[in-house]
Amino acid sequence: MKLEEGDEFVAEALGEDTIILKKINLRVLLEDEIEKAKSIDLDQLEREIGEESNQLARQRFKVSHR
Repeated sequence: MKLEEGDEFVAEALGEDTIILKKINLRVLLEDEIEKAKSIDLDQLEREIGEESNQLARQRFKVSHR
């Protein structure tokens, strides 16, 4: 498995007494996520969050649409 000191793993529970360890390269995972984040349209994201929060508030307080 070519394990070395300092290797990073993620643990997944399969049941009450079983786990799986998966070797990961955290640097590569973070670099990939950073590249994805660069393409996010923050203005669009803000609009979507606003719309979603308004919808949730209308449902919670039983306010009808105009």
